[in-house]
Amino acid sequence: MENLLKRMWRVSLVGAISSVGCASPQATETPDRCGQGASIDTTSDVCFCDPGFHGDPEFGCVEHDDLCAEAEVRQQHTVCAHTVDDAAQWTRLSIGGGPGIAGVRRLGKYLVPASPDSRLPTVFSDANSYRLHYCLMSSGFAPLFPGLTTADHARLILTKAGREFYAGAVYELQREEPPLFGFAIETAPRAEEMLSTAEVYSVYRHLADRFEPGELGYLPRGTMQQAVAASWPKAPFTVLSIDDTDVAFEAYTPGIAYGRVRANPSGESGDFSWQDIVVFDDVPVAWEGVMAAAVTGQRQDILSHLNVLSAQRGTPNIFVDDALAVFEQFEGELVRIEAAPNNYKLRLATQQEADDFWREQRPSATVENPAEFGYLELDAFASIPTATLEERRAARSRFGAKTVGLATLSQLIDPNYQTPGFGVPFHYYEAFMADNVWTADVAGGPQTLSYAETVTAWLAEEEFRSNAALRKERLSSLRDEMRARGVVSPELVDAMRATIVAEFGAETVMVRVRSSSNAEDTPTFNGAGLYDSTSACAADVLANANAETSVCDANKSPRTLERALAKVWASLWNYGAFEERDYFQLDHASIAMGATVSLRFEGETANSVAFTGSPINSKQTSFTVNAQYGEVDVVSPTPGVTAELSLLTLDAGEVTEIERALVSSLVPVGEVVVSDVHLRELGGLMAALQQTYPLDADAGSEPLLDLEFKVTSDDALIIKQIRTFLPAPYSSDPTCR
Repeated sequence: MENLLKRMWRVSLVGAISSVGCASPQATETPDRCGQGASIDTTSDVCFCDPGFHGDPEFGCVEHDDLCAEAEVRQQHTVCAHTVDDAAQWTRLSIGGGPGIAGVRRLGKYLVPASPDSRLPTVFSDANSYRLHYCLMSSGFAPLFPGLTTADHARLILTKAGREFYAGAVYELQREEPPLFGFAIETAPRAEEMLSTAEVYSVYRHLADRFEPGELGYLPRGTMQQAVAASWPKAPFTVLSIDDTDVAFEAYTPGIAYGRVRANPSGESGDFSWQDIVVFDDVPVAWEGVMAAAVTGQRQDILSHLNVLSAQRGTPNIFVDDALAVFEQFEGELVRIEAAPNNYKLRLATQQEADDFWREQRPSATVENPAEFGYLELDAFASIPTATLEERRAARSRFGAKTVGLATLSQLIDPNYQTPGFGVPFHYYEAFMADNVWTADVAGGPQTLSYAETVTAWLAEEEFRSNAALRKERLSSLRDEMRARGVVSPELVDAMRATIVAEFGAETVMVRVRSSSNAEDTPTFNGAGLYDSTSACAADVLANANAETSVCDANKSPRTLERALAKVWASLWNYGAFEERDYFQLDHASIAMGATVSLRFEGETANSVAFTGSPINSKQTSFTVNAQYGEVDVVSPTPGVTAELSLLTLDAGEVTEIERALVSSLVPVGEVVVSDVHLRELGGLMAALQQTYPLDADAGSEPLLDLEFKVTSDDALIIKQIRTFLPAPYSSDPTCR
């Protein structure tokens, strides 16, 4: 099938296949048919927003600001352009084609809005700075996409259900004058995600209206897109193809890797790890996680998502014709692959060879404060000693980083800004792991083991350490067991109930039980988002766990302390957390989970993340404050929902200027989430902490302070978390950092 498709689509680059010979879009002003700022397309009889406008073309498009120019000021380098007006500008925005597609002279990237409420109009990114759409969104337009994850990004551009943008590349093809350009569109590699001619034409119109260097044609990528395009009886745009039938191998990121060969014909992220050499049929358009090396059966380009990630990690990435068949005989085998510019070598490898290589090549972080299990007290934040480095280290070994951050904060700021709370030390996690037993799946068959013995046995097994699918399955079964049947010490629950009454005034107050491990919040291992937190009510007891509502909150089901502790403790063995720690070579045996218990705030008017600088641009000196109305998440917002962004300029510890860089989409026009009064109050507080909060490790550069705060229902500013954060220096290499 693949060879047949190649023959069907083989054309010379001096010409192109065209279904209808439509050389350029046809549009005329028709005020009665389209809204203001829009024009009718006579080919499709569909309205499109004119260049410089964005919105709903049926009801009226709005003239948009030069968002690329605004981003350039913010980032201090070129980010994008809304139009490409001539060949010189195209050359500035694009990069040389390099290996990957025969006959490509230069290539760049674009985003096209898929709906009227998309957060950006059409943009052509500066590929010299942003080689991934994810980087353009998460870094270049960070205020619009706060906390964007790779999974969020994939949903926004690859699937019809979640698509906010069409995303792809523009290619300048090598041929004689006049110049010819092709555009590709990224989609998830599934039949139901393939685009119709109308969808492709919409992208074509958005691009062609704003791209002047030459004629544009559609260039389907991968066997599925090519098969769909081949089935169209006609299309209102030029369809292009490039002859690559004689190319059998290309190296995009040369290098050496050890790993087990794993076939992945679907191209979907799955049970793969940094110990796997993953073999694809087509080129995956999105990928989460780390792999030892990538082999694709379709040719790539140097701006492919896969190659950018491979290049920034230095892991080999190659094209091999008919890759799945070529590598089939090595499925599951541990091999050494060496990718050179013109060839590759593959041989079986020993476990010792691989272990030695992995140990040298992977990033290395240390557990700076190994867990200490002898401490039993449930200490309030203010009573935990943190004045000296030795005291903070001892506290982290007992309680974990999150508790110690708030304990340190309690000594430095006015109590009115603090959240009350206390820490549950590691001792109780260790007891929970040692006292509970189950039937564990281990080498040699099922055995009755404690949770702790289970983890020790797994860590000693070669198959567990080398097989990501097995690892994921076993860790999931352990977490399910811990949450469903793990017995929490009744003495601990009684002590927590008494401490909650002492700290918060009553056992009917809902509290927040948050993870606090000794493997997070360090300069070498941030660990943000790896572990779980949950709410709890001391008045909800196991005897009434089947009640319909919580004693603390009639809108919630019962939230027992036992349930909360088991969930938080179990999250230490989240698959993603294990993989991240393992990749950084952290010693799992030295890690434990404590709990931070603090007040759960109700009816807050704002929640926010703030930095004493910029988390994505180390050159920025103003403080960054991202805030959202009420309880709506700032870090992972719903698509189309934007958070308020404020930049604070300070002098001598006082805010001298407030720049409202972005307004929240959830408040009425003219209103703000965080008032000027609170921003000035917060800025002064952050400036004071910048001078007094201790930095215990040499991180190689000056870390920022990362704070989370809320504005409560009674208009009080409360700091709920603090940690250090290493800012990302701007770089033009293919990373977001």
